[in-house]
This record gives sequence, C-alpha cells and structure tokens, in this order.
Amino acid sequence: MRSVKHSMMRRRRWLPAAFCLLCCLLFSGCTPGATVDSLLKPPSLSKEQQQIYLALQDAVGSGITLQYPRAGTNLSAFTVVDLDNDGEDEALVFYKKTSLTAMENGLRLSVLDQVKGEWMSVCDRPADGTEVERIVISPMGSEDSQNQIFVGYSGVDQSDKSLTVYRYSDSEVQQLFTAAYTMFDVADLDGDQAQELLVLGKLTENTSSSAAMYRLQNGTVKDNGKLDLRTGFTDFSQVQYGRLEDGTTGIYIDGATGPSSLQTEVLHVQGETLAYVLADSDVVAKTNRSVGYLSMDLDEDGSVEIPVQEPFPGYGADSSDQVRLTRWLGVSGSQLQEKMRGYFSLNDGCMFLLPQSWYDKVTAVTDTLTGDIVFCRYDGEMNDHMTELLRYSVAQDTESQEERDTEGYQLLHTRGKASYYMKAAETDDPLAQPWQNLMVRFRFVQ
Repeated sequence: MRSVKHSMMRRRRWLPAAFCLLCCLLFSGCTPGATVDSLLKPPSLSKEQQQIYLALQDAVGSGITLQYPRAGTNLSAFTVVDLDNDGEDEALVFYKKTSLTAMENGLRLSVLDQVKGEWMSVCDRPADGTEVERIVISPMGSEDSQNQIFVGYSGVDQSDKSLTVYRYSDSEVQQLFTAAYTMFDVADLDGDQAQELLVLGKLTENTSSSAAMYRLQNGTVKDNGKLDLRTGFTDFSQVQYGRLEDGTTGIYIDGATGPSSLQTEVLHVQGETLAYVLADSDVVAKTNRSVGYLSMDLDEDGSVEIPVQEPFPGYGADSSDQVRLTRWLGVSGSQLQEKMRGYFSLNDGCMFLLPQSWYDKVTAVTDTLTGDIVFCRYDGEMNDHMTELLRYSVAQDTESQEERDTEGYQLLHTRGKASYYMKAAETDDPLAQPWQNLMVRFRFVQ
C-alpha cells in the first residue's frame, strides 16, 4: 500500500533566481508606449453594425459615443432583434453626445429600422438613466408574443439602479414601467408558459431585502406583490430555477450576507404571489457558505442543489491546512436534504462526487510537494500513513503535464494552459475503486 508520506518524497524542482527575473522582465505584459486609452478601445464593428452606426450618425450627427451594457448576456452596443413583431429586425442603440458638459445626462436611446433595405433612425429619445447596466429583450405575459425591452440603468458608480420596461410599436418607444432594483430577471416563474418579471431589492437603512413579481396584463405591468426576504441580503449573486417536489418552480436566490458569505432563499409562486419554500430563517441559515459557491443543477435532474462546506473528517475547526468537504443540499418539502458529498475547487471549477461508500470513511489532504489533493482512508486519526485512494492534480505547464503522463495519471479536462488529472491508487483496500468508476465522478464548470 502506498502511503501519503511516501508520495511526498518526490524531489522539488526549482528555477535559478536570475532566470525567474528575466522571465518577469520579458513576459510582464508591459508594452512600451501603450496607454490606458489604447487598451480600452471598443471592439471592431461588424458590417451590419457599421451600417447601423452610419445611419445613426446621419440622423443625430457624428459627435457621439456608443454606450455598452456593463452586465448580462448582451454586451454589444447594438441590440438587433424584432422589437415590434413585424417579422423584421430593428436595432436598439444607446449613445451619448460628446458635446454635452459633464453635468448633463447625455444618454439617449435610438431605434433604427430597415426601409427598402437601408437602415435609418425611426425613433430617438432621452434614456431614463445615466449608464446602461443591462439589456434584456423578451416577451412578457400571455397576451401576445411581442418582445418588451427591459433596461437596467445605473449611476456612474453603479449605485441607485433603476429598471425601465419599454414597448416599441409604430415607430415609438413607450415606457411601461419603472422601479428601483438590485437584480432583475425575466422568466416563467409560475409554470404558465408566460414570462414574468422578478425584481430583487437589497437591504438598505430604510428597507428590507425583497423580491417582487410583475405580470403584463392589458398592456400594463401589474404588481403581484412584494415579499420581504428573511435574510438581509446586501447584494445578489444570481437567480436559478428548478423543479420542486410539488411541481412548482423553485426560485433560488443566492445573496450576500456579508463581505465573504452567501446564503440562499428559495421561493415559489403560490396562487398569484411569491411565497417562501423553506420553513423558517433557521433553515435558510443552513445554506450559509463562502462567496462564489453558487447554487446549481449538479446532476442535471431539473432540481437545484445548494453547496455548503465543512472540513473533511479529521480536521479541527481552526486548522489552517484543512481541505473542505462540500455537501450539496436539495429542497425536500420545506426542509433541506443532503443529496451528494464531494470536493469542490472553486479556483479550478472542479467537482468530485464521493462514492457513498466513502462517506465518513475518507478524508482529503494536500500533498505539500506537488499540490495534489489526496483522498485517503480515514480511521479516526490524521497521520502520514493513511492509505491513499485517489489523487487529483493540476498541471500548469508542459513539463508538469509530461510528468503526470509519465507517472500514470489520467487526463480529465483542459482549460487554457491548465490540465487536470486524476490517479487511482493501486491498493487492495476495500474502499478502493477502479479508475473508470472514479473518473465519471468528476465534473467541471466554467
């Protein structure tokens, strides 16, 4: 049997100090003569975008600067989509006039359409904010399939965010709704095959953190009630959706409760309004974990799991070298229930799901020489002679990759210059499993 102590006898590789210094000088990324402005140039425009841009300049003048959304999936200055359900695309563009003073709000929105094959501006109006934070184009409600325009605005410092919903028709942009927000999403919240609007608000001195749902009815955005969240979220990381046991859609809200902590509140639509799923704030508190560990559908079964961490067996609570065990919690009724256990490296985007036979019988340590995570049999005491069962390793350069290949590691995944490996130990320990069984337990996320 191979022990952890034996595996740590590999010799350490090192580079001469002079060579390291030379590499730093040659590959520091500094380019003589480079300026901040030259590094922040907007992306090149496509042929269609150039045509739209020239048509916009023909309408409003050449002294303009295109404005790009700061967040979301649509990060282009040009949103080209069918806005009025006429079967042809329009272009939504935000811009600022360069001739205005710093105190003036120069943000404007323009809609351009194709007339006889040529782009031309058909509507131009002041925007309802200072900076464009996010743009979502989506139908809302069940009355028609026309897209609505959801624009999140913010101040220069990304504070005081406001959401405005527009509808474009007959060459006019009509404002339907506006509200303050911290995060918003457009999704089918109640399973009726129509999209609703979810607006989240963070904790402030005067208000609780909250979630509100809105529907589009008779051309008007209707408020279907606001629910105060039981956790004082100071910001939000994401919203995920997953099937609950009662058939409703679970709304999983990951929010910050401090500089480095995260919790998840789970809601669903009950009747016509939002309602809590988890029993009480004590159950919600069980989702507490470090920032970055977001809820996800880990096993792709349509339900969402919440990752929470604790030390692997054998570590003291204040141990500085502890490797963390992740437990993925699912929602069962109004409670949380463990579905899986494993190792989750946020930096690597790597998850390893422990075989159930390893629960409470296996721990993990870091090989201080190689950086490998080593999974070992745990018999109640941490020592250098624990039986090794599996290694997880990351190689950042060609030399390290060749070394792993030579030593019999199996390649799991590559991302950029990094390669991720595993190696099952050759041992007759009853907990040992073939490498094929262990390899399929690895997952990688971006």
